[in-house]
Amino acid sequence: MKKKKPLFSNDDYQYSSLPTTRKEAFKDVYRHNFKTITLSGLFLLLFSLPLVIFLVVMDFGKLGMTPERFGEEELKAVLFLWDIIINAGAVVLLYVVLIGLMGATRVLKLLVWQEGIDFSYDFKQGIKENFKHFSLLYLFGAIIYLGTYAVYIFLLNFLIGIWLMILFIIIFVSIGVWNIFVINVYQTTLWNYIKNAVFFFSKCIPLTLLYVVMIVFPFFAVFIPVSGLTIVIKYPVILAMIILYYPFLIVIGYLYSLAKFDLFINKDNYPEIYRKGLYDINKK
Repeated sequence: MKKKKPLFSNDDYQYSSLPTTRKEAFKDVYRHNFKTITLSGLFLLLFSLPLVIFLVVMDFGKLGMTPERFGEEELKAVLFLWDIIINAGAVVLLYVVLIGLMGATRVLKLLVWQEGIDFSYDFKQGIKENFKHFSLLYLFGAIIYLGTYAVYIFLLNFLIGIWLMILFIIIFVSIGVWNIFVINVYQTTLWNYIKNAVFFFSKCIPLTLLYVVMIVFPFFAVFIPVSGLTIVIKYPVILAMIILYYPFLIVIGYLYSLAKFDLFINKDNYPEIYRKGLYDINKK
């Protein structure tokens, strides 16, 4: 498909001005494209609002759940049902966030590649290009998560539930993160995407796990005891992180993954994107 000519470019300078390393590329991308990165975060926030509003409503609803109002036994049953609703609702609404991620990842990839951006076009194109494979992977992950959660609530064993969730994060989320970057760079089948994601995870386990921890640690805010004060503090912080922190993580993820793609795949198989976005004296 022919790419639409960009309406503007923050990278309109000589090839020799390109950064030579990924570390320099990070500084260069933020120096020349901070507004576009922030705009990506704002669009990601837009797609995150249904989930955030849902969680706020559920937290406020939980404020009125006290032993004085329900009694201890009834309160346990109400909280149990409330927890199920929160998890089921979050899984559904997190898919809306994923749609925003489909667009944002394409925009940020083009910035890392030092290509011109037509934000509206590229964001919508990212949704169009990534929709099928992102959706299938998310459906698969949601089924695994809900199955893991079901085992936890029916066994009613906190320790088992915690270990199952840790295992889910270590395996599926780690592979899922690599899938995001592989899907945005290459065109192949879903099965090949998964195989490549597993391969790169196996080659980069320590840093992948560190990256996943950086992604998921804000989600542990759900374990903070609910009160009016925690709600007022927690959600503004979460909104700010969606705008600034998660686009930062995506840029970092691209720079690292592209370095690994160059090392294991691009140099021999895709020379046209080898060190793309970086200065190479051999290409002068």
